[in-house]
Amino acid sequence: MKKTHAKFTRGFTLLEMLVALSLFSVVSVMAYGGLQGVISTKQSTQKSADRISELQLVMMRISNDLRQAIPRKTRDQYGDFSHAMESSKNGDETVSWTRAGYRNPAHLKRSNVQRVAYKLQQQKLIRVTWPVLDLAQDTEEMETEVLEDIESIEWRFLNNSDEWLSDWPETGTSAQLYALPKAVEFTFELKDLGKVKRLILLVADT
Repeated sequence: MKKTHAKFTRGFTLLEMLVALSLFSVVSVMAYGGLQGVISTKQSTQKSADRISELQLVMMRISNDLRQAIPRKTRDQYGDFSHAMESSKNGDETVSWTRAGYRNPAHLKRSNVQRVAYKLQQQKLIRVTWPVLDLAQDTEEMETEVLEDIESIEWRFLNNSDEWLSDWPETGTSAQLYALPKAVEFTFELKDLGKVKRLILLVADT
């Protein structure tokens, strides 16, 4: 009688399985950590890019408003005159001025000149506009939040003697109601980006 030999297939031992699972776990953790790092870096980079893009748009908006500044006084809701450009130190660092170039695509019956202001309120930069130049007591202002997370904002004004002033209009000059500076500099101190500065030359005849 011929003897048959059974063929046995040798499997993994328990120890080998534990070692393999351990190695697989280590590799998985390393791969997951690397993937998380890539995702976090991408999110951080995208957030920074969005923030810079937002800041650039705000800078462009303020610059356009300033370049359109004209020597035109206005009246407030109490009938008092407001200067063509003026700053205030009432805690919100407000600066307001009269600008031309107020677009009217709907061809409404209104002027193409507009009063605009920027103020800092609860670490947010607010752009303020009014529907008319000379205000009545029931005139409503429109506020638009344009930038947030601002620690502080500083405005400086260059007069005709090439001196930088922290307030405008300068005292002791004639025709203050119509006076405009030669240039305006504004500096934002942001929580995430630090200080950002912009200098704008005014083209209006002062």
